[in-house]
Amino acid sequence: MRSVCVVIICFYFYSCRGQIKPNTAQMERFDITEFNAHKIAGEFNTTLSDGTWISRFGDKSGYFEKIVPPKTWFYTYKEFYGNGSLKLEGTLFKKGDFQAGTWTEFDERGNKMKEINYDQQYKLNVDSIFKILREKGIAFSMDDVFNSIKRGMINSKGIWQVEWKIKADRVERMQIEDNTGKIVKQDFYLFQADN
Repeated sequence: MRSVCVVIICFYFYSCRGQIKPNTAQMERFDITEFNAHKIAGEFNTTLSDGTWISRFGDKSGYFEKIVPPKTWFYTYKEFYGNGSLKLEGTLFKKGDFQAGTWTEFDERGNKMKEINYDQQYKLNVDSIFKILREKGIAFSMDDVFNSIKRGMINSKGIWQVEWKIKADRVERMQIEDNTGKIVKQDFYLFQADN
């Protein structure tokens, strides 16, 4: 009877073991071999069939990758250790390069070390800023190099700064308070285009 109980207990534990899912997630890696085969002056750029532009650069001390889709306001940024293991990934706003959403940092073995949500401290988002601009009749496009939206904290208060060009030598500038969505400053600066 005792041996029957031992056998039943063994079967029980063996069946429970089958419910444990193994960690089969593969850590993303930078393809160093492909990069070295195609790089020119330390950089390797490709364009996918959908227009997504991928820029890779770096050296054995570390590698970087930008994945820039053609029709969105954001792009993916990644850093890799010198051995090709993913170190950091997150999203940047194309027309201001501010960090958006959740950024994740990994150690060289692929373990998640840290996550930071860069949107958490802000009440407004990019869509809110675009709505304010539309209400003011301000056209904002990806095409003009002078158009930008940036955000930051000043004296623990969130501020958005928007710049856009309406004349050949004049860039308009507006600051929007994050808490209220109110325009707190509007001015411009002049510039001279290089010939």
